[in-house]
Amino acid sequence: MILSLPLPRIGERMRVGTVSRVIARAGDALAPGTPVVEVHVELDEASARDCPAMFSFRLIATERAYLRSLRVARGDVIEVAALLGVATTMPDEAFDGPATRALRTTSVSIQIDPLST
Repeated sequence: MILSLPLPRIGERMRVGTVSRVIARAGDALAPGTPVVEVHVELDEASARDCPAMFSFRLIATERAYLRSLRVARGDVIEVAALLGVATTMPDEAFDGPATRALRTTSVSIQIDPLST
C-alpha cells in the first residue's frame, strides 16, 4: 500500500513550516516512534514583533512502513498538507501510483536553543 507523508497543520494559524532537520532517509524502515523530520513554524509572519510566536516539532511515524522517497531538505519552506515523502507497507512494492492514505504520524513539540542554529 502506498502511503503519503504530508506536512500536518499544528494549530489553526500554521500556514507553512521550515524543515530544520531531516532525520529519516529514503530506504529506512519506519517503526512506531521513528522520527522523520523536524519542522520550525513562525505563526506571526505577517506582523513584526520583538518576540514572535514560534515553535518547533518533530514528526514521528506511528506505524510500520518503508520510507521510499523524501522530497524535502533542511531549509525548505513547505506549505501545510504538502507532500514530504512517500512510504509503502512493503519494502519492494512500487510507489509511483496514488497514495491509498497518509502514513500515520504524531508530532511532538521540541525545544531548540535559538543560539545553536
